[in-house]
Amino acid sequence: MAVTVHVLGTAQDGGFPHAACDCDSCEGARANPERARLVSCIGVAGESGRTLMVDATPDIGAQMIALSSAAGRAESGIDALILTHAHMGHYLGLAMLGREAMSTRAVPVHCTRSMRRFVEQNRPWSHLVERGEIDLQTIQPGTPLLFDGAEIHAFLTPHRSEDTDTIGLEIRGTERTLVYVSDADVFPPPLAARIREADVALIDGTFYDREELPHREILEVRHPFVAESVERFADASGDVRFIHLNHTNALLAAEPPELPEKFAVAREGETFAL
Repeated sequence: MAVTVHVLGTAQDGGFPHAACDCDSCEGARANPERARLVSCIGVAGESGRTLMVDATPDIGAQMIALSSAAGRAESGIDALILTHAHMGHYLGLAMLGREAMSTRAVPVHCTRSMRRFVEQNRPWSHLVERGEIDLQTIQPGTPLLFDGAEIHAFLTPHRSEDTDTIGLEIRGTERTLVYVSDADVFPPPLAARIREADVALIDGTFYDREELPHREILEVRHPFVAESVERFADASGDVRFIHLNHTNALLAAEPPELPEKFAVAREGETFAL
């Protein structure tokens, strides 16, 4: 069967509704759970049904079940992981692979050298390595990772690097290419070109516009704005989906603004055949 990519979550690291927030959007999502969203994550199902998850979020349990179901598997485990960086929404779920929960055996975890050092040198994550519950494997930008019919190219993205660098992914099947950029401070020209040329691009949509947070906070937590990305990528070859939405984003409101044709907010359960 064809390689498929599955959207497993679309919210920023804190999820939606957001912890300890009583804004209208979060309260609305508590009152109506259908509006709630899991933390941003995608999964790849290969030609033989093997599964790979991109990032280990705090919602990893539900996301494993969703990916296994989408791949037609009875069990809810995964065959491999890719970690994009060390911000909380992208690696905290690793803990669930430990002996207190799943007690896995040598799950391949692909990441950059800096992310590998972070896991190896910090507890509790280093326990997973020492006990053989995960098998860290370095992913090299410029060298493709081959996974069950998919060709996965990692590339560095500009993002706050307090602990590790950050990668985006270009996932190629036999017919189509999908670009995944969950986090970026900006979209520099080479990255913008990848987004324009992809058949599908899932890109950072954390904030809708610059009025969303106080000016100081927007400068400290930089992300591209959806309103500006819509203009910049109007000439994109394929469809553009926004992911990693902060709970303050207008696109999560009860009555969100409309997006132009070819743009949309990514939906959990959405599938792209490559």
